[in-house]
Amino acid sequence: MNLRKNSFCLFLAALIFSFFMGRANAATLADIREELARYQTEPAARAAQVVRDLRRVRNIEEGLARQYDIPVSEVLRYEYELSEIINTYYSIHFLQLHTGTDNDFTLNDARLKELTAAKPPYSFVFYLGVVEDFENCRQSFMLWQENLARYREELHKLSEKKGEIEKEYRLCREKSSISAENRLKYNFELLIIRAKLELCYASYTFFESNIKIGGQEFSELKEKIDTLEQIIKNVRANVDFSADDFAILDARVDEKARLLENTLVMLNDKYKLLGEVRHRVEFQTDFAKYWIPTEQKLVEDETLLVLDFVEMCSATRLTWRLMDDLFSGKLTLKERRELQARMKALIKQCRVNIKFVDDDLQGLRRVALEVTHRFGEDGWLKTKEEISMRNEFRANIDARMNRYLSYIILLGEMSGQFELLLTETERMIGEANTDDKFETIWHDNVGGLLDMEIWSIDDYPITVKKLSLALIIFLLGLLTTHYAVVLTRRHFEKRTERVSRHSSLLIQNIVFYFGLIISFLITLWMLHIPLTAFAFMGGAAAIAIGLGTQKIMGDTLSGILLLFQRKLRIGDEVIIGDTHGIVAEITLQNTVLVCQQSRHLIIPNSKVLESPVLNLTLNNSLSRTEISVSIAYDSNVSQAMGIIREVLSENPNVLKTPPFRIILSEFEDSAIKFTAFFFIDLSKVFESNVQSAVRMSILDAFREHNIEIPFPQTEVKIKE
Repeated sequence: MNLRKNSFCLFLAALIFSFFMGRANAATLADIREELARYQTEPAARAAQVVRDLRRVRNIEEGLARQYDIPVSEVLRYEYELSEIINTYYSIHFLQLHTGTDNDFTLNDARLKELTAAKPPYSFVFYLGVVEDFENCRQSFMLWQENLARYREELHKLSEKKGEIEKEYRLCREKSSISAENRLKYNFELLIIRAKLELCYASYTFFESNIKIGGQEFSELKEKIDTLEQIIKNVRANVDFSADDFAILDARVDEKARLLENTLVMLNDKYKLLGEVRHRVEFQTDFAKYWIPTEQKLVEDETLLVLDFVEMCSATRLTWRLMDDLFSGKLTLKERRELQARMKALIKQCRVNIKFVDDDLQGLRRVALEVTHRFGEDGWLKTKEEISMRNEFRANIDARMNRYLSYIILLGEMSGQFELLLTETERMIGEANTDDKFETIWHDNVGGLLDMEIWSIDDYPITVKKLSLALIIFLLGLLTTHYAVVLTRRHFEKRTERVSRHSSLLIQNIVFYFGLIISFLITLWMLHIPLTAFAFMGGAAAIAIGLGTQKIMGDTLSGILLLFQRKLRIGDEVIIGDTHGIVAEITLQNTVLVCQQSRHLIIPNSKVLESPVLNLTLNNSLSRTEISVSIAYDSNVSQAMGIIREVLSENPNVLKTPPFRIILSEFEDSAIKFTAFFFIDLSKVFESNVQSAVRMSILDAFREHNIEIPFPQTEVKIKE
């Protein structure tokens, strides 16, 4: 028995030696290149031959590893290279079969002729079909464009890789011829290197075939796209949105929505049933405790997903209606951009839902595996009812997987429709004229700022636009009030009946504050602000504001009293405290006096009421004043009195009525004293100014007539 076993091992070793040594020793790179080039012309035959070689190696892989003292992984690496060679050759074979045949998968010639022969007006359903065909061709065209570039890049990499493999083969072949001890090991390495080189040649042929076929496909798609561009341009210009089209499209969506709603009803009933049986005695087994909560969780996840699909169906109907608005020009550029953003969001939502469906499918796969691991054998289950529940649960998982696959198809359809509208929206945004772009810039920048909400009164928003308009109305009210005040002043100035300046100012103030209040109330009405809104000023805020405005309110109330009491009027000559002046203006807060040298003194009204006030012209603005003049005893008295009378007559500030009067009032030690009495209007001039002017005129006149104004003299006599 042992002898037979040893003999079989020696035979197997000899067979292995002859198999590998016969193929590796005499092969040169020139022979290999010639052989590999021949294989590229018959890829199917070579693939079948490599399949047979792979089977032989798999049958003796353990013996190969022991015989050549190499790990089994090296043998498996060789098998992997052979598998890649087989795959590549079969790919080349199918590509060669495809060469020369027409590809009508994207858009066949019959469909293209049908589109070309169609006459306007075109239905919306026809338009959707044309655009879908165009998008399919365009995407295929772009895909081939990317693939051709990638194929050329791969050819370049394979050319470099082929040189490196040939270099590696030469070095290993030289080592095999030098080292007799490791020759078998190097010969096996040569087999692996030769397989890598053959894979490189086959891959090069594969990409060359793809480039040849791709170039043909690329040209055909380019011609179809050019034709479809002319067709779709004509269709866009003559599309007719009719109720029948939307009825057809809505029917498609309604059919899908009904299926989804039926699914929701089924899931809802299933969830209720699970909730009812959960606490029954017969469902308290180990499997039921696992099955019921797991099934409930799966039902919850699917229900939420189906609800999203129902919402997406509504979005699909909205999409078609928006296309009607888009083509009819009802959407502004801003609305088109909003539509563009909405479509991008819907496409993103479709992709997210596809990811959710894929995750749920993986979750279902894990649940199925867990059921198999924990409850797969009938021995784990105690009763026939548990076996029946397990089988039903498995059937539910399979049915749910099939539904999830249909969900992926549904999401793909919806995403395609949203992408279609997105493409059309982006095209029309690009074709927008300058006016639309300017309008959009205005709305996006200025319009958005004007519509920004600042605050709200109940449910009424106060935006920047409304606030700006209210402020403009308020300013217009102020301008109108100012104009009314000016008209009032001019009216009183033109009246024949003299109205005091104080009365005129009082009426002007009434007009001004009345207009101010009306403008303020109109502003509040425009902003929908009720007067009760100022109730927030109660409590601590009212106390703080009251303390802060106490002085202002006191001056204002004092001003109102001064205006209406008429104890102090414009033009009155008054003495307030120690200040002497003429009242120039009385406002609600201040009283302005014109003092000596025309200086203006502003006194708060509260101070005016608190201080003693001497009104020199309260009852009458006429005031009698007097001046005294002395002349020497040897002067002509009659001449002096005549000069004084002439000066008073010529001074415009000395009133003629009542008439002035001059008397010789006193004999002094060194002079004769005259006193002149006359009246002035204190509402127009200061008394001191008139007295000074009269004295100056008298002095000049006395000097002109050589009338001496003596100064006090004292004679001192000394007795001897």
